[in-house]
Amino acid sequence: MATSKRAPRKAAKPSAPTSYHHGDLRNALIREGRQLLEEVGPRDMSLREVARRVGVSEAAPSRHFEGKDALLAAIAQGGYEELAFERQKILESRLTPLEAMRRMMGAYIEFARNHAGVFFLMAGPRILDRNVYPDLLQSSDVSFSLFADSVCEFAEMHGWPSSKRNHVVIAAWSVEHGIANLILSNRLPRSSHSVPIDEMIDFSLAVLCAGISAGPAEVKKMRGSRKPDQPAR
Repeated sequence: MATSKRAPRKAAKPSAPTSYHHGDLRNALIREGRQLLEEVGPRDMSLREVARRVGVSEAAPSRHFEGKDALLAAIAQGGYEELAFERQKILESRLTPLEAMRRMMGAYIEFARNHAGVFFLMAGPRILDRNVYPDLLQSSDVSFSLFADSVCEFAEMHGWPSSKRNHVVIAAWSVEHGIANLILSNRLPRSSHSVPIDEMIDFSLAVLCAGISAGPAEVKKMRGSRKPDQPAR
């Protein structure tokens, strides 16, 4: 199904968890859980330790979360809401389609660099069945829709038909996600082909944008340059 241009969804400003007081236990658990996640990762994070840091009994988190995965889902949801909020601000800045798309992708990479633990939780396989957490799915969809709409607007300017815009969106997503993961896994800069990280980010986004702006006919030529029996690498 092709991605159609539509009115962007409004991203709600994420509610920042505050210090614990009576009636605000859920936010306090999310705040401390996120801090612990950044320190030890999702595998070693425990509800018991989160409760201890908040200063409540071990049973207290069960009032708001059925278990550890439910707390992790809430933390991931907060991450998507923060990313969507940043992307919404980009959308409202009235930039050119090119600059808006680049800024959307840059916001994703910057979020990953600043919040590695939450990013790995959002993007990784730790939360196996996301359908169990509809609020998490919705927050993810809002953030991705803001990004996808900006890519589609830029692609439409350069002659990409609606039937191929999903391809462009996924290609752009692959670039931003790939860059973020290479940085967080300490694969960059590569010693044998060293390029400063910020320069590599800017160059990679520029190459992607140049490919999109070249239009579908030029990209089709590049795809056709590989012989049918030549394996992809």
